[in-house]
Order: sequence, then C-alpha cells, then structure tokens
Amino acid sequence: MKNYTYQEPIIKSDIGSAMAVNGHEQLVFGNDPKTGLKVVLAIHSTVLGPSTGGIRMANVTEEKAIEEALRLSYTMTYKNAIIDEPFGGSKAVIIGDPDQPKSKEFLHAVGDFIESLRGNFLTGVDMGLSLADAKIIRERTKYIFNSQGCSGVTTGHGVYKGLKQMVKEVYGSDNLDGKTIAIQGLGYVGSTLLELLSKHQVKLIVADIDPEVTAAIARKFSVEVVSTDAIYGVECDIFSPCAVGEIINDQTIPQLKCRIIAGGANNQLQDETKHAQMLMDRQIVHAPDFVINAGGVCHGMCEVKGQDISVAMQKTDLIAGLLHQVMTESKANNVPPLMVAYQLARQKIAAKAGSLKNN
Repeated sequence: MKNYTYQEPIIKSDIGSAMAVNGHEQLVFGNDPKTGLKVVLAIHSTVLGPSTGGIRMANVTEEKAIEEALRLSYTMTYKNAIIDEPFGGSKAVIIGDPDQPKSKEFLHAVGDFIESLRGNFLTGVDMGLSLADAKIIRERTKYIFNSQGCSGVTTGHGVYKGLKQMVKEVYGSDNLDGKTIAIQGLGYVGSTLLELLSKHQVKLIVADIDPEVTAAIARKFSVEVVSTDAIYGVECDIFSPCAVGEIINDQTIPQLKCRIIAGGANNQLQDETKHAQMLMDRQIVHAPDFVINAGGVCHGMCEVKGQDISVAMQKTDLIAGLLHQVMTESKANNVPPLMVAYQLARQKIAAKAGSLKNN
C-alpha cells in the first residue's frame, strides 16, 4: 500500500520540533553587525549530495524567515529528486528590505556567509536579489551560480511545457487555442510564460503587484489586467500562479473558477494536505508546483556541473512526462496529484540513497 500522506504542518513556535518533523539536518543563522546582514539558512538534506536552493531577501520577521527557509528547503529536496538531480535541498532568507540599496560590503558579507558552508550550500539569487547582486556576491564565494542568466526564464519554459501537458490531461489535447489563462505575477517566470502563451490564440488575464509592470505588459501584449485580489475569481480554464507561495488557501479556493492550476510559484498551497483535497473535491486539477517549476533546478544544476544552459532547456522536456505519470496515478487511486508527486519523489530518494549505500 503506497503512502500518500504528507508531513505535519511546520510548528512555528518550536524550531526543534519543526526540524524533526521534516527531517532537516541544519538551521544556520548568520549575523554580521558591521553590515547589518541577518540571514537564516535551512539545510534539509545532503543524503544525495550537496544541498541546493536559492537565497532570497525579504522584509519579514525572524520567525517568518525560519518558516520560509524550512518549508522551501524541504521542497527543494523533492524538486531535485523528482527531476533526477543528485543534490539535496536548502534555502536561505536574508531578513531586510530588498527595495533598499545594498552596499558592496553587505553583499560581500552574504558571500562570506555562503563560503563558510564550504560547498554544502550551493545557491543562486532568488526574490529580492538581482543578477547584479549575484555578481558582487560571487567576488567572495564560488558557490553562487547565476553566470548564465536567470533561472526564472528556464523555469518559465518548463512551466509552459507542463501547462500544455496539464491541458492535455484534462481536455484530451494540448492545443491551447481558445483557452483563457490567468497569470498571477509577471516576474521572470510569469513574463516568460506569458510570452510563450501569446503565440497561441488564447485570452490572457494578468495581475502583478507593480502597476508599472502590468502597464508595460499591456503595451506589448494583448492582455486583460486585473487587480491582485481579483485574479482569483476570474473565469478561466487555467490559473497560473507565478509569484509568492501559500496563495491557494481557505479564502482563495472558494473564489476559483478554473479547471487547472499550473504555475511556477513555490509552495502554492498554504496547507498542502488540506488544500490539495479541497481542490480535488472541487474538481480543480493542480499541477504539483515542485514538478512543474523544476526547470529552475535544471538551470542551476547545469551551472554547478559546468554545462551549457541549453542542456537545462532540454531537460525541461522531462516535466511533461513526470506530470503525466503523476496524473495517471492520481486518477487511478483518487488521490490529489501533489500527494502522488511527493510519493514518487520519496521513492526516488530511497532508491538513490540505497544505491549510494551499496556503492
């Protein structure tokens, strides 16, 4: 009998319990009084190899930074496993306002922190940090990888291929013509996805927190712009969340008027067990986020291995097949796709760990 259960929710008030529940190996705090750097790093697993995961900057409390690092690092382990990369999962959160100027000394302190992990934390810039920031950070560490552009573009290509596969699973064909697609978030991932979708005869509805971004998109593409609150309730075939996580929750699920959720955001479901079932009960098919957005991992791992980024683009072709496997088992066992995806990843981790042990 397969185990489709998911881990218990993270216990915010008890760090030790939260780490034990999800099997985290380390929680590391970095503090540099001289530059004001405060960073939290969660390393979930190094069973299959060094841990990998982005480093982001967010204006959050320390408690929220810990929660984000723990949850996102856990997902990174499964994301690497599902796409057959020999790495574990980690995530770092710098506590601070990403909109404020970052001094060279501050970014060098970030680099020194990464370097202090001695290769157990392989990273790239995430939300709140730019490619220009990465270049300065790299002056102090060899373990940050953003030299071949932004992984968000590769992620967007993978989400596009996964979205087409989800349309095929639900409608019987991957032809997007005539479909209405709502995209939440127009950063690297969302804008890449939008550009690819614009080549089809589709209706595009978009939302972003930055009105200048939506205005620029509206000048370039034929889109309908709605507010960030209204995007959940629009009539559409596919809702594609490509911004922040935990946006599928008790408040938003009743608003949804779509058949498919397929987007690049991490940790889309606030309570994964509960909300995965709620979506299934409403006959809304959810593409597991750590499967459909695995293109970013492909990008980062190509840089780690010294491969050209075109290899990552090719590897995003695997996403469609993985989603088909997940959806087939989901339908056969009447289990939410996210639970099937976690089970598949666990099987891959166990198989690889056993192989490493035997060797």
